[in-house]
Amino acid sequence: MPDVNIQEVIANLLPRTDGFNLVYDIFLYIIFVLNLILMFGQSDKQTIPTIFAGGAAALAVIAKLDVFTPKTFGSLIVNAGMFVLPLIVVGISRAKKVQPLGVISGVLAAIYFFMFWFFSQRS
Repeated sequence: MPDVNIQEVIANLLPRTDGFNLVYDIFLYIIFVLNLILMFGQSDKQTIPTIFAGGAAALAVIAKLDVFTPKTFGSLIVNAGMFVLPLIVVGISRAKKVQPLGVISGVLAAIYFFMFWFFSQRS
């Protein structure tokens, strides 16, 4: 297993400036921030929605770091998870104040999912 260099991870988290990747990065940053707010908006007694919202935020980071190449099954799972998890949180959460953020996050992740599929995953 190759060594993990913190400088490389930080460099990969910065926005890319080459064409369409910048659009992907902006979507991922917005999805991450919305899911982070959604996660912290849950009550203390709701562990499962908090974990799901945090998982969606973590999947946005995994997608940003390009852990999987675009045409692998892992990339599909990461993008689908970013799309589905916030909507599950909206469905099972009792925190009504942050439910619109979950819907917005899910819709933006769906747009990202289909945009990534159309431009990067299709042959």
